[in-house]
Amino acid sequence: MTYFQNISSLADLKKKYRRLAIDNHPDKGGSTETMQRINSEFEKLFAVWKDVPVSPTSDLNGYENDYGGASAGEYARYVYNEYRWRGSNYNGQSSREIVEIIRSWLKETYPKYKFSVRRDRYSSIDVTLMSADFEAFTKESGYIHHSVNHYWIENEKGLTDRAREVMTNVKDFVMSYNYDNSDPMTDYFCTNFYLTLGIGKWSTPYKVVLPKLGMKGPKPKTFRHPEGAAHRAIRQALGKGRFDFIESRRHSGYKVYGADHYGSKGEHYFWPKQYSSAKLAQKRIDKLEKAGIICTLTGYNGGCIRFIGYTTETERMLRQEEQEYNEAREKWELENGPLCPASA
Repeated sequence: MTYFQNISSLADLKKKYRRLAIDNHPDKGGSTETMQRINSEFEKLFAVWKDVPVSPTSDLNGYENDYGGASAGEYARYVYNEYRWRGSNYNGQSSREIVEIIRSWLKETYPKYKFSVRRDRYSSIDVTLMSADFEAFTKESGYIHHSVNHYWIENEKGLTDRAREVMTNVKDFVMSYNYDNSDPMTDYFCTNFYLTLGIGKWSTPYKVVLPKLGMKGPKPKTFRHPEGAAHRAIRQALGKGRFDFIESRRHSGYKVYGADHYGSKGEHYFWPKQYSSAKLAQKRIDKLEKAGIICTLTGYNGGCIRFIGYTTETERMLRQEEQEYNEAREKWELENGPLCPASA
């Protein structure tokens, strides 16, 4: 082999192929003939390594499941599209317009990945990778979410090679719509927007989502039961929050409305939602009361929404729906066997 030396796994092969694609992509000044020879070698080695399992003791580089299920040709097309030339794209677009361009580009370039793209106020753009088919963090880092300094991505510790590569590609595309006429020496800042990159969030840790491979033969049976009207109404009223107890002298013994937060290395916290405006809190209270939840505001100056209970009718419906669920599950288990813990 001319281009691929010392390959020890499929992940290693994919990593090497990506490096060669970046250096020899015709859109970036490379030779089409060289790229064709690289593709030919890659296809031969892909056939050798595609069915070799990953050793559980091997160090992960993030390419283990990179476009899993794709053939050598399909993988090459994915990579070719990912590294196509873009150049400088700024032509007077506003940050609002650029956000929509970024969203469209991400869907096209990374169709199997999930990103969060939002405009923060008027001058900042936040791009966060929420899920993909690779490990984004090394085992040693312990991260479940992490902010990425787009000026020093190569020096970011705790990222796998694939995560670093994806975030670099995203940064290059987004910044092609930016300009910077700043002069730090005189405290003069003039730029189209400020960029913030991240992998996962404090409210939603990064998630590895492996591709669904086609299964031959009958699929295993799974227990399914429709969500009851009362449970659905409460879930929708709660949104991303829930009620729980907190350690607070002011709210001791109260069950209050809040949300789950996660530290960068997996620390879990329940954080109460505090309201400075009674009018703002009332919007959430109206939704909760419509779903049959009795609640009250403990005070608008840093106060919380306190759970009191359910209405009589909602309690009756919840008990009925839980009974219907248990009966349906027992019937299903009699016919199909007990549910495994993950399916319960």
